[in-house]
Amino acid sequence: MKRTVASTAVALLLACGAADANTFDYLRDFNPREDFDRANFYYGLQVANGDIEDVDGAGNNIGSLIGTLGFFFKWGISLEARLGLGSDQPTSMFRDPVTSYTSGMLRYHYTWNDNLMAYVSAGMGIRLHSDFVDADSTAGIAAAFGLNLFGNKNTAINFEYLYLGGSEASTSAGIGFHHYLGKF
Repeated sequence: MKRTVASTAVALLLACGAADANTFDYLRDFNPREDFDRANFYYGLQVANGDIEDVDGAGNNIGSLIGTLGFFFKWGISLEARLGLGSDQPTSMFRDPVTSYTSGMLRYHYTWNDNLMAYVSAGMGIRLHSDFVDADSTAGIAAAFGLNLFGNKNTAINFEYLYLGGSEASTSAGIGFHHYLGKF
């Protein structure tokens, strides 16, 4: 598992390096005191519909609400954290969710004409699945592929496909928004 995650992170960084040869120099010379700026943050909110595979192979249809907070470094590289809540009943989404997850991801994006952004994210996620009888947790690879369609310079409609691996893998497709506090 650790080798897979490390390989994914290295592949993502190499893809970033192929896009801009200065990426590794920037990461090596990154100074939090000088390069940390409020304008580098972004956040988002998304509603998604997905499936969680049970141990017996049956799928459960789950509606999710996913929040994202990210920090944009440079040249398309971001580090983001996600928190999601899911339920099979809309009335229990906040009161008693069936599943919740958190993940940390490294993201690479590419932008065309300042109005279309495609991105890929990879990292690790932990999901807690509970029902009336018991609760269990699973950790695994988290990966996302998405598009942002910008309406103005900072806010975009977001379309995304998310995969969370582990012993009970889950997938979801969602729509939402991303808001960038500065220039991406």
